[in-house]
Amino acid sequence: MGASSSFLDENKSNYIKEQVDEKFKEFSTIYRKQYSLAYLSQIRDELEQRKEKHTQLLKQRNSPKPGKVLYEENVKCFNVSRRKWKDRHIVIRANFVLECFESYKRFLKGSPPLYRLMPTGGTILTTEETYMEMINQCCPDINNVQEEFVPSVADMPGQFPVYLRLPYRQDFYFCFLNENSQDDFISILSDCVRHQNKDFLKKTTCEVKAFLKAFQLYRQEKGQYESWDMLIGSDVRGLANLFMEDLMPFLENELEPCLKSKRADNRRVWFATVEATYFLLQEHLFERMKTLKQECQEKVKQQDVLMRSDMDQITSSRAFLEGKLRAMVTEPATQYCTEQVQPYLPAILEEVMGPISLGFTEARDLSEGMMEQLCQDFQDVDQREELRQALFKMSRANLQSCYDKVNGLADHIQELQQTFNYCIKGLADSTQIDLKQLMENTEYTFELLVRKALEDPSVSLSMAMEKAANRVLKQFDYDSSTVRKRILQEALINITLPNIKKHLAPSFKEELPKFEQYIFADYTNFINVENVYEDIIQEILEKDVSMVVKEAASKKKFNLFTESRYNFSVSSLSFTPPGSAPSSPGYLNTSPKQRTPMPPSPLLGNGLTTNQTVTVHSSESRALNQALPIMGKIDEGENTALIEENSNDVFVTETKTNPELASKAMDALVSSTPIITVTEAVENAGNNNSTTGGDASSSDFGNKPIVVINPICMKTSGFDGEPTATEKNSKETLKTEDSSTDPAKIKALIHEESTYPIAVCLSIEDAEDGDIYKEFTGKEIMDLSEKALESQSSPVLVDEPRPLDCVKEIRDLVVEVIEIEHMVQPSKDNGEMV
Repeated sequence: MGASSSFLDENKSNYIKEQVDEKFKEFSTIYRKQYSLAYLSQIRDELEQRKEKHTQLLKQRNSPKPGKVLYEENVKCFNVSRRKWKDRHIVIRANFVLECFESYKRFLKGSPPLYRLMPTGGTILTTEETYMEMINQCCPDINNVQEEFVPSVADMPGQFPVYLRLPYRQDFYFCFLNENSQDDFISILSDCVRHQNKDFLKKTTCEVKAFLKAFQLYRQEKGQYESWDMLIGSDVRGLANLFMEDLMPFLENELEPCLKSKRADNRRVWFATVEATYFLLQEHLFERMKTLKQECQEKVKQQDVLMRSDMDQITSSRAFLEGKLRAMVTEPATQYCTEQVQPYLPAILEEVMGPISLGFTEARDLSEGMMEQLCQDFQDVDQREELRQALFKMSRANLQSCYDKVNGLADHIQELQQTFNYCIKGLADSTQIDLKQLMENTEYTFELLVRKALEDPSVSLSMAMEKAANRVLKQFDYDSSTVRKRILQEALINITLPNIKKHLAPSFKEELPKFEQYIFADYTNFINVENVYEDIIQEILEKDVSMVVKEAASKKKFNLFTESRYNFSVSSLSFTPPGSAPSSPGYLNTSPKQRTPMPPSPLLGNGLTTNQTVTVHSSESRALNQALPIMGKIDEGENTALIEENSNDVFVTETKTNPELASKAMDALVSSTPIITVTEAVENAGNNNSTTGGDASSSDFGNKPIVVINPICMKTSGFDGEPTATEKNSKETLKTEDSSTDPAKIKALIHEESTYPIAVCLSIEDAEDGDIYKEFTGKEIMDLSEKALESQSSPVLVDEPRPLDCVKEIRDLVVEVIEIEHMVQPSKDNGEMV
């Protein structure tokens, strides 16, 4: 196919370059703007210290070096120029580039390969019939002349051929003697195609982000809103594919006289000309893109100082513009989503998630079968070397059956193509990459657990492997759910968003330039009206998509987990918090604001008895929503106020009937000492509640004892004297302390100390069951039943200083204010719980 000469002369080449320069000029204007925006976003993330959330439980192996050999075999390859089969040594490395050497000896000597093949956009076929169907679709109508275009099946050295069809380039042909060799080659070659298609586009650099957005906006200016399956490979290749579509009619017109002739090699001449044009395009675009990137890099270096110094003003200006745009866009966008998108989302979810979940289920079954086989085959610790080899083979498992399930997307989504013109090939490629990564993580985590078991000679290998397999499968289920929900959300947005933008474009496309007046002149390079406009539309759509995905997870469709489902253990290799039980999960990599503080159980050392209940108020904002109705029911005589400071839930109660209680709670808030104090309500509080006619359940709030935990590791001033011996002495000590509720003093103290406690809720019954934090966090953290018994026999609180090395750890945790309530009793009047 590549042997025939092309008809691309100098005049045609110059014309093609002129056409490319004209189109690239339009693209470069958009790219420059998007590059500045991408760089600004990078600086914002840097200033705000945003980090990518780590949501997976399985361990991930470090990426292999690009030069690592993944596949190496002698393969029969077809020489197109000589029309003969030759023995060649094929090597595929971790950069997913196929290298063809003349022989194995040449490879060992370090000779350069005959050619390097990047199979971007390739289609792998195994029969001549299907291959020729594709060829006929890609070639214009030509004179029906018999042509020896593909290798003859009769002359093949084996019965298992592989045809690699490449867009705009020469095709390649391989042949194998047995089916297993063919399957192995197809598996690794498919990985090469997928990674060459997607790896560059998944990068998070400014260049890639700017290219993707500029590419999208460039196509939208041409009226092309739908997804496009030829946006693959590098930026140069993606642009070349885009411009080739416009040049194909030109090539057909120029070559029409030749194609209508009786030449026997018409097809080869056509494909040779197309390939020459494609290479010319890439070469020309490579130089243009290189110059454009250097220009943008120099520009943002000059803008860097202004971006950093005026980040707040830039953000405010963008927010003002967003408000103006939102007022215009929200109503029509929401109406269209409600009428034309929402009804289709459940159906799209079913069609997309069905094949994807089948692929992940197949992968889980494959992993489970391989691990069970290893558990059966290796019972003796002496078989360590054989076990390592078996684990290595497990990492090279053939996932073609899993990929085939995912490829079913093309059939399932076909019914939706009429409404949403979406290319499913990109979704299938990215899903298969995620599936392969999950399988690699599964094998690696299992390998680490088995290696850890081998280090201890007293551990039974078979039992250790079975436990490791069970743990890995549970983590696989969670990671699979997380990955599939992300894939589903992205797919639903990518399928429906282009349709929304296309519908709204006639109404707003001409209006958008008018909003440039709302951008401050110095920041026009950092804010783009069209970007803000599209962000608003996507935000509206994301709300509907999130609701559909959450609903599917709540109904446990396709074995999707809800966010609160953490009823399994993190890998033993992850960090386990101090004081937690061996079976408890380690901390996930979340921010300190999202973590639930879990101090080592001062709760059960407060002299509490079994007839007392501890109420835990979550540090989430819902605690405030729960507390406000209760506080609102307290009668005016108590005059209770609830104060919230910053984003933490800080509850400060001022009660006229019990000023000591309010003073003590506030002192504990601003104090720098780790005190745990129990207070009792005044004896006549209950009588006052009944006489005022207030709600019994809410009025009793002021009667409850309060336990206040303060974070800093120093002795309290209130207990500098000799320790109290009884709970009664503790009450007396409390009454002798300063009970001032001066607002000025309180405000000064709060301003001086920035560490605030958080109210958390639990019950003594939970503590006796050994699961006191389960309701609050969904995790079993520690068994405190023994401490509960000790607290009953020893109600005295002794304030002892903690070692200084715990100060940092305690400061990192959010402190808790715990309200302890008496056992609820039914009211005689209304039967409610008080």
